[in-house]
Amino acid sequence: MINKKINKLLSSVLGIVLTIGILEMPAFAADNVQTTSAYNTNSILTTDKNYIVGTSGNYEKNGVKISIASAIATKHKLKVVILIKSQEPIDNKMSKFADILLSYGNNKSNRSSTNYRNIDDKTLMITIEKSADKEVFPEKGTLRLDVVIPKYKINTGIETNVDFSESFKNTIEKDLSINLPYINSIIKKVEVNALGTQITYSTHELDSKDDISKFSQADIGGLLLKAGSNIYDLRHSGGSSADGDNHDFIGILNAQAATYDKIKDQGNLSILPILCTMTIDEREQVYKELSKNKDNKHDQNSKDITDKVNYPKVFSFNDGTEGEIYNINRTDNNLKIYCKGANELESLLLASNMNIYYEFDRTQKVNDYYRGNGQINISKDPKDSLGYILEFNNVDKDKTVEVNYDSIIRNIEKYKFGTEVQLTK
Repeated sequence: MINKKINKLLSSVLGIVLTIGILEMPAFAADNVQTTSAYNTNSILTTDKNYIVGTSGNYEKNGVKISIASAIATKHKLKVVILIKSQEPIDNKMSKFADILLSYGNNKSNRSSTNYRNIDDKTLMITIEKSADKEVFPEKGTLRLDVVIPKYKINTGIETNVDFSESFKNTIEKDLSINLPYINSIIKKVEVNALGTQITYSTHELDSKDDISKFSQADIGGLLLKAGSNIYDLRHSGGSSADGDNHDFIGILNAQAATYDKIKDQGNLSILPILCTMTIDEREQVYKELSKNKDNKHDQNSKDITDKVNYPKVFSFNDGTEGEIYNINRTDNNLKIYCKGANELESLLLASNMNIYYEFDRTQKVNDYYRGNGQINISKDPKDSLGYILEFNNVDKDKTVEVNYDSIIRNIEKYKFGTEVQLTK
């Protein structure tokens, strides 16, 4: 129960909704094993480097094709993308009646999650992620996918060879003991790899309402990872209790966009906290008021349009100052948004609280939605002292995009910078 309280608290503190999926284990497929290779698909589906070895066919039966689109692993994480394509529209309840089991190594993982995404009405993308905090995945070997879909009379196994040696080699690990006072925690480790930057921290177990109250007094509006001129949003991605007399809670902060290739040449890594003096109850009240506020609704509807991007050009803060989006640059599957406020705090609040989504298309049977808001790259605009550039990748070039802010940051008087915490020098 305590772990659930901490997860809920940290999720609120960091402004994050934490969703954990559970991978159910199907009955093993019959000895109908197919080998497979990367599926030729649009680049917007996944940009992770593929570590599948060799090429061969995909499994297909009754008008349904199943393939492993990509596989990538670090020492402690495994991510596999699967595509299911059908000649007829796929039932939107596929996730409920398709049993999928991913096997690699000794299968001893602490956590696993499964994500389903309808690319269109005939294509389903499934992303399976596994984490093994204490175990290490093999550098190379055979990866197996067992799939049971009773509706299509499919009960099969697909195997492919993978070699993650390059990914394992391109890893930076550093043990630390650095105080992060704003969440009363100790940073224990930093790991940078092909799947981003993970920061492991420990905090004393919260075992009473008084502890929770004390913990939440220093509320966090956001935690930003700074690497040279680039900035990445750090998000809470789970945790667990550790054995021992201290009963510490071990948590993980993750910046998916801060991959090895982006971080390897940066000399300095640091965490910049943005503090917020609002309590959780005060935030809930503000959101209720915003939902009724006509001015807020007006701002959402009064948007400029550039290259099929609908965006609020001006953002008004409660103290009378304004922020703005002053440039839009959209090429192929890449979108860059330039924004700034009246000072550095406003500029970073705007940049770190911006997100995009696809405009709903009523003519489509299935509407895809943008999933890259957790992988935004933020950098300084060299031509504007207060400007920041947000880079969104894997944006469908054919879709109209809506730009949105978390309107709670209007209350600028409630925010301030905390002391920057240096991780590496």
